[in-house]
Amino acid sequence: MLLVGANPEPPIKKERCMRKRNCTITIRCTEDERRRIYNKAKAHHLTLSDFVLRSVLGKRIVVAEGLLDVLKAQKAIGNNLNQIALLANMGRLKAVNLESILELHKRATEKLCEIAKAVK
Repeated sequence: MLLVGANPEPPIKKERCMRKRNCTITIRCTEDERRRIYNKAKAHHLTLSDFVLRSVLGKRIVVAEGLLDVLKAQKAIGNNLNQIALLANMGRLKAVNLESILELHKRATEKLCEIAKAVK
């Protein structure tokens, strides 16, 4: 029985429970469509589920090129600072020239700003 003005949900064919996302949707497509969808997800560095959900729900998909290199640089800077702090706390360092580390940090921060501007 259909009520006037009611908006019934479409029937769900296949449903399976797992983790937080507990529903499965199965679609049919051509091999070419499947390949193109997988390639787009890969190009955006997303899982197929995340790519499809973001696309369908109108969410913005952003790829921040160069971000991994900046994160590696920031991690290396942090490790260097931790090593310096450890040696200083042990009394094995009296004075340290941090100019090179500051320059690396400055360049990494500038790159992060460039990436942030490109994302906006």
